[in-house]
Amino acid sequence: MATVCITGASRGIGNGFARAYLEHGHTVIAAVRDPDTDTARALASEYPDRAHIVAMDVADDDSVEQARRRIEETVDAVDVLINNAGIAKAPDERAIEDIDTRDMQEVFNVNTLGPVRVTRALFPLLRKSAAPKVIMMSSSAGSIAGQGGGRGVPYCVSKAGLNMLTKLLTFHCKPEGVLIAALHPGWVRTELAGSGAPLTVEESVASMMELISRLSAASPVYMDYRGNEMPW
Repeated sequence: MATVCITGASRGIGNGFARAYLEHGHTVIAAVRDPDTDTARALASEYPDRAHIVAMDVADDDSVEQARRRIEETVDAVDVLINNAGIAKAPDERAIEDIDTRDMQEVFNVNTLGPVRVTRALFPLLRKSAAPKVIMMSSSAGSIAGQGGGRGVPYCVSKAGLNMLTKLLTFHCKPEGVLIAALHPGWVRTELAGSGAPLTVEESVASMMELISRLSAASPVYMDYRGNEMPW
């Protein structure tokens, strides 16, 4: 069984990952901003031996460092790190004057710099795994080739940056034997994506878990939840 660390595990896809891995018998480090939520408490209550709730704000260096120390006290190694925590702003830009650089900074700090902080902090624990993997939860919004409009600037830029980060980290991860990939989960019914999305959290997560299990050095770096290579 694997030890899986998931950021943003209190809701949406992150919570779906946490529950699915726990249901399959794995140990889960559920990193959440607020451990005192109903969903976080439910994981700890239902899986007291294998669900470890850790406070972590991926946007804050000190919080990530404190979480790292807590995780090192809890497990000997991390086999799979899923950098899932993310935020978005309403895609309301109608003109260039509507682009808010403060929103861009806030979203970039969470969606792009957050995975840098967490991956860097937990890399010593990944090194101790026999088959370590790092998963970046990306989006089709991060595909430059796939964009056909000018809305959602903070989110799209942050995910394009995350994709570049993933590509660059392959050069650091490969010599260490760490597999890394950026996954587009599809359009999933979450608070972030809305209720009109065609995929349930469970459907997307089940497909991505299977994909993660067979991830190899030959896999594309940027894929959708079915394993199809995405256009950069």
